[in-house]
Amino acid sequence: MDSNTNSFFVSSMAFYGMNPLTMISRAKAENFSLEFSSALPYREDLESLFNEYPHPKLVHNYFPAPAIPFVLNLASGNPLVRTQSIEHVLKGLRWSKKANAPFYCAHAGFCIDPKPEDLGQKLQQSTAKIDRKKHWNLFLDSIHAILPLADALGIDFYIENNVTAKMNLNIHGKSPLLCSDPIEIKQLIKEVNHPRLGILLDTAHLKVSANALNFSAEKAVKIIAPYVRALHHSDNEGELDNNQPIESDYWFGQFMPLFSNIPHVLEVKKQSIAAIKKQILQLKAAQETQVS
Repeated sequence: MDSNTNSFFVSSMAFYGMNPLTMISRAKAENFSLEFSSALPYREDLESLFNEYPHPKLVHNYFPAPAIPFVLNLASGNPLVRTQSIEHVLKGLRWSKKANAPFYCAHAGFCIDPKPEDLGQKLQQSTAKIDRKKHWNLFLDSIHAILPLADALGIDFYIENNVTAKMNLNIHGKSPLLCSDPIEIKQLIKEVNHPRLGILLDTAHLKVSANALNFSAEKAVKIIAPYVRALHHSDNEGELDNNQPIESDYWFGQFMPLFSNIPHVLEVKKQSIAAIKKQILQLKAAQETQVS
């Protein structure tokens, strides 16, 4: 599958809570291109289930989930966590190559080391000031350790923008998460300066982060558009990333024509087949409108 193909994928998040065998059966019956994502729990047969899926597929972030959970953090100050995270990404690249996928994507790094059960909630943080430069450099070091394999395999490596909710700003009013704002996203691409590195823009993450960090999501899209090579689509009220459905007033719809030749992933939570199909049609229709 060519990375420039205009393609629409459905995240396994849409089948949240469903037995993986049932999920695969339903997705297969509908001929869905499927993103295997972080919402799938560990099971011994994950690799065979993934390999046997007959339609286009992507490996995303924490998939395949390990037997012993950890938080993938390419900017961790803990050498063991960072090493484990790098090894997980390298595995993701290898699985992507076998699947003939155009890319593998991981989330941007954190300046803290949350526990798996903390994700999606208010993060526990120290009152000490974050050494952001230290974690930024660790993040860059991790990416530089990953890109040689991406080059060798011919697979692109994308970083997904983090989501910063207001509840996770520290006492200094700063985000403990890297690449939540357009400045850091652009900085990442410029500093690494590698043709295999790109951005997977999660539109819901950007909406929440813009609200928490007081920037314009619309202006941010225009800043980072040149570096965006894939998209995650879901919506929310601007406070929490809760993977709500795409409606007719989807804020990102106006930008869809700018991204007509890259993969799109519908990352909404626990949807019916009919709802999934309706939202993909909405995205396709938005893509065919004129740029405002």
